[in-house]
Amino acid sequence: MRLLISTLALLSLALAAHAQQPVPPDARAVTDADRTAILGALRLSANANGQVMNECGELATPQFLPAELGGRVGTAVLFAMSGGPKLASCYGDGPKLHLLMREAAGWREIYDARGRMLIILPTSTGGVRDIGDGGPGFSFPVWTWNGTRYAPAGRDISDAELVKMKAVYLP
Repeated sequence: MRLLISTLALLSLALAAHAQQPVPPDARAVTDADRTAILGALRLSANANGQVMNECGELATPQFLPAELGGRVGTAVLFAMSGGPKLASCYGDGPKLHLLMREAAGWREIYDARGRMLIILPTSTGGVRDIGDGGPGFSFPVWTWNGTRYAPAGRDISDAELVKMKAVYLP
């Protein structure tokens, strides 16, 4: 029952967010070369159909979503790994997330979470957008840019605040 309630809560948040604000149209598309490099940075490999083995031993097709964060990070890529029937026991109430930024030497992870969704907030720290760690519940931890990666800000943001500020939800 908890899983059903959590899933419905996440779905309603995602639908509300989709109606509020899509990913900015100027966000750079994720290329095949980006996908290959990101998989390499995460020490994963895809089969001919683009599927990757998740942590529960199931083949799943990951999502590679552009995330415009501004500042030094620019357009990052959110790698979201889902799964099959074992998804809830594998990652919790949602997918496994890795947020990566492009650097001269390749892609580097700057945030990761299990069973969550990424909420991109309109506020920023050091010129880089703040993010929320979305999951089941009515308030969510805020993460801020520390110059090299995202770190917990020590505060939460409520659903009501998110609706007012028109945050972007991924995936």
